Amino acid sequence: ATHRLPLQLHFFPELLHFHFQFVLLAQVLDRSCLLPPDDGPCRAMVPRWYYDRYTQSCKEFAYGGCHGNANNFLTFDDCEKNCWTIKKVPKLCRMEADGGPCRSHLKRYAFNLSSMRCEEFIYGGCYGNGNNFRDLQSCVDHCLPEKTGPSLCYSPKDEGLCSSSVPRYYYDSTSKSCKEFKYTGCGGNANNFVTETDCYNVCRKGSISCGLSLTSR
Repeated sequence: ATHRLPLQLHFFPELLHFHFQFVLLAQVLDRSCLLPPDDGPCRAMVPRWYYDRYTQSCKEFAYGGCHGNANNFLTFDDCEKNCWTIKKVPKLCRMEADGGPCRSHLKRYAFNLSSMRCEEFIYGGCYGNGNNFRDLQSCVDHCLPEKTGPSLCYSPKDEGLCSSSVPRYYYDSTSKSCKEFKYTGCGGNANNFVTETDCYNVCRKGSISCGLSLTSR
């Protein structure tokens, strides 16, 4: 019940198959638009268009004529139509995480444009780039202006360190839904809810004032 269907689909079940085909197609197109341009191994010079995830615009390139990848469109309009759903993020958040040349071992967070999440990486202590945040909250606030809940909802699923098998729920920020997982009983992170309702109350409503219980460690 995490995916609410349009009302029409309850009365016209034959449309259900096409609805889910459309949802799946949209997800595939989103992923293809994030691929790097690939002109392929052949040597033709065919004008094509690709979506540049760093400038967040469609650009022309010379396609070799064979192989390559799905980020390859016949026209600018085709590119725009297929990739318009890619969420816009600030420029520095489009950079790859860069640990820099130094040898410190500092825990930092960077926005991953492919997964559309803030992820932990190790920073060496010098140089690198602006996609470098001291904590998860700072990364989420800067790179995910449309976030629907607190930063804990953007932490990855973490089953913990022990050997129990306790049913819990975590918020998957990619699918924007709460999913069940097996918690081992200790460790883990705060993206861990006793009930699915608790998970949705916090991460979809953006409020922690609803009497929820997080991990009981």
